[in-house]
Amino acid sequence: MLNHLHALAVFAKVADAGSFRAAAKRLGISPSVASHHVTSLERQLDTPLIYRTTRKLSLTAAGVQLLGSAHEMLRAAEEGFAEIGNLAPNPSGSLKIAAPAILQYARFVTRVATFARHYPKVELSINFSDRRSNIVEEGFDLGIRIGQLEDSSLISRKLADGRLIVCASPDYLDGKDKVRNAVDLEKLELIDLVGVVRAISLTSRTNKKEQIVRMSHRISVDSGFAARRMALEGCGIVMLPDFFVDEAMKDGQLVEVLPDWQAPSFGIYAIWPPNSGTHYLRKSFLEFVAAIAKTEPDADLVMAG
Repeated sequence: MLNHLHALAVFAKVADAGSFRAAAKRLGISPSVASHHVTSLERQLDTPLIYRTTRKLSLTAAGVQLLGSAHEMLRAAEEGFAEIGNLAPNPSGSLKIAAPAILQYARFVTRVATFARHYPKVELSINFSDRRSNIVEEGFDLGIRIGQLEDSSLISRKLADGRLIVCASPDYLDGKDKVRNAVDLEKLELIDLVGVVRAISLTSRTNKKEQIVRMSHRISVDSGFAARRMALEGCGIVMLPDFFVDEAMKDGQLVEVLPDWQAPSFGIYAIWPPNSGTHYLRKSFLEFVAAIAKTEPDADLVMAG
């Protein structure tokens, strides 16, 4: 059994890489050696694990099942090494993070850069995308979410709060009926950002009265960058995080609509699988970010800069 653990690790790398050559390069061995390990594992189990063709590799049903166990084995080993690495002054390892694309414009990136400088031996892989990743299936150690969390088995930790801004370009508002109260927004068009609730809840800053506004739309996009650009081009009203429209508002390219009414706040959360152990690097990353927020007077994860 113990003799085949190394072969199991090689098998997992081959399955993840999609080829013997790519896996061998990552492992620092030859493709023939990688193939030998997988073949020996198949002989031990008396069942094929990988279908080999001239063009690609594909897992058999047994291979898919075994890959899950192999990933658990490797994850446990990595976490064990990481915990021991905590005792060293310069821990090492890798951390794979999935984050919304618009966080590129937030102070979140500055926090990540500070962490990277503090831990020079840690490798960071960050996927900034508007596509909501499945962090378990795609092998992420940590995911960042903006807004309301969906019910799931994932563990979460709130990192920061932010505020949504309802805004539009001066050109779009020019010539339209003046927007004096929340219901007047229903006469205008919303640039629909997929995943954002179209029924906007606004609260009066003067009397705290709440008003639900339902706006029509004819433009729908799946990117915060595209939604902001559409607003700059005068295509309608948009509701986006404050840090993402702050610069355009300072330049006068966008203006807040109904500044006497407050749009909902939002949360930024870290999420991770419950069966991933303590994972020292993930814990260190979150604690490091939280410590900065406590010590810096203007430390806000969601502000620009």
